[in-house]
Amino acid sequence: MRKSLPILGVMPVILLVFCVLITTYLGSAPCYATSDTPKESSYVYGDLDGDLEVNAIDLLLLKRRILGHITQFNVPDVYADLDGNGSIDSIDAILMKKYILGFIPSLPNYPTDAGFLRTEGQLLIDENGDPFILKGMAFGNCVWDNPRIPALTHHNESSYAELSDLGFNSVRFYLNYALFEDDTNPYVYKESGFDWLDTNIEWAKKYGIKLVLNMHYPQGGYQSQGNGMDLWLVEENQNRLAALWTEIARRYVNEPTILGYGLVNEPIVPLIGTIEESFDQWKDLAQRLTDEIRAVNENHLIFVERLCAIKDIRTGNSDWGIFNDDANYFLVDGENVVYEFHNYDPYQFTHQGESWAGTADIVKVYPNEDEILAVNGQWAAGALNGRPADLTETDWQYLESSKFTVTEESGLEVCAAVFQAQDLGTGTAYMDDFILKEIDPQGNEKIIYSDGFDNNLGGYYYWSSNGSGAGFWTANVGRNDLGALCIAGTTNDANLSKTYFKAKVGYTYQASAWVKLINCGPSAYVRPRVDFHTADAVYTMNRDYLEACIKSYLQFGIKNNVPLYCGEFGTDVNSFKENRGGENWVTDYIEICSKYDVSWNYHTYHEGAFGLYTNDPKQNPANRNDALYDIFKILLSDES
Repeated sequence: MRKSLPILGVMPVILLVFCVLITTYLGSAPCYATSDTPKESSYVYGDLDGDLEVNAIDLLLLKRRILGHITQFNVPDVYADLDGNGSIDSIDAILMKKYILGFIPSLPNYPTDAGFLRTEGQLLIDENGDPFILKGMAFGNCVWDNPRIPALTHHNESSYAELSDLGFNSVRFYLNYALFEDDTNPYVYKESGFDWLDTNIEWAKKYGIKLVLNMHYPQGGYQSQGNGMDLWLVEENQNRLAALWTEIARRYVNEPTILGYGLVNEPIVPLIGTIEESFDQWKDLAQRLTDEIRAVNENHLIFVERLCAIKDIRTGNSDWGIFNDDANYFLVDGENVVYEFHNYDPYQFTHQGESWAGTADIVKVYPNEDEILAVNGQWAAGALNGRPADLTETDWQYLESSKFTVTEESGLEVCAAVFQAQDLGTGTAYMDDFILKEIDPQGNEKIIYSDGFDNNLGGYYYWSSNGSGAGFWTANVGRNDLGALCIAGTTNDANLSKTYFKAKVGYTYQASAWVKLINCGPSAYVRPRVDFHTADAVYTMNRDYLEACIKSYLQFGIKNNVPLYCGEFGTDVNSFKENRGGENWVTDYIEICSKYDVSWNYHTYHEGAFGLYTNDPKQNPANRNDALYDIFKILLSDES
């Protein structure tokens, strides 16, 4: 270890006199910065009081820190480590003194590489050239509430200490643009947001945690649920987003605790013209953001997520399908780019019991060898020609779908039971006694599924093209005064569906059910249906299925020799109840990622549905999910 050299003038009085003399006779020396014209609040090496100048006051602060008279500066410690050796010592004081006296023309610009990760093929590589796998936890920071000030109760310093002790090495740190600028005062940045970020950087640094800054809520709105169309339709929002990312990247250009920048979380673009033109909205914005960040910062990684969906803003329908040959990924021109995917498969397991997800009454168990699942299942066809419900009938009425035969050339792999209830208006539709019938090539009939819904929803999932209405199970209204499925208040296409059943080539399928309508609008369309899906592969709900899902996202990285990052995966608190297997799912997911050297990030640290801590994030972390905690403790200690 390098020994510290003696500091000239160790007595505090002499030190103070020296600084006063330097200030009086030499004035302020010109500052050294990485950019030609530092903007307000830019960090400068050697500037320890944050005034953008390196002078005797900074030397005084540095010596007081070395002597133990103060414990921190107004800027991150990295800007006082002038020789880049990882510590603040007398060598740094000598360098600063020489610079102030004019003996050296500039201060060394450390660290240019120290502590930063880079990409090498499909891997992330640290400064020593060793592979680095991200094992991360999400800090949601209450961004969905569109806060104007930071959520100080979401986490604290002990949260970083806890994650470090468990074996995590990174945090995906969610940002809302409103923490840094107001819509009424764009391009004027609030120091309160950056002060909060600086505090988190210092906490993370102390416990060896890297931060991935993720723009979870950009100007124009939160993307994930398709409500942020103004990001794409109002050009000024993209200008503001680019400017904010540039400011963040400039401020933290030399901060190795920051791992990189996630440009936009779960982008959903509006349908404009062709699918390709719609897709290119995200492709073009991602390239622009990358270019503008790189103009001021070449040190950090850039995380680019695959396109999630395309939304038809006329109807409100969002298409979550695959729009290109690369699972909605695309290459960005630039160095050190990481490509990101999110995965919550199987959705009905990881989101069970959540009313906001349309799964309020669903209960699933993992693994389950009796449940069929499809990898990359895509709707392809349906038995769509059956008679719909008579809108004038007020009693229960029996309906059958049309028959549909699966051919070899169709590529159909699975079928689903569907209760469609479109354009109900203020009305309500009930369904009971659903039957799915399979007919072999010889005409022999077999019931492969039936449900009277006497006690629960039966595993059905509600979907609405524009988010209207609700689908649920209700008691005491069925044909036999027991339960029934119910859909109410839809203003566009909507259904409850149960997937999947294996579809056989040459076999014919037909659905039937009893339905009842109450006060439905004149354009209502209600019927039982059988839908058919293509799929890359069909599995039962087990580890093999989960591995196939993950591998489907990794093909882009293999094809293009670029790194992939699972920026979000997780399962809700309900999956840990009553031996439903949440622990099994998390264990399998992390072990599969480890098998393929995939960096990952668990969603999330502190929120009601998916949190390691499940109380209100507006309060300090509490109600820990001990089963999840224990899994992390076992798995991450085994990998360390």
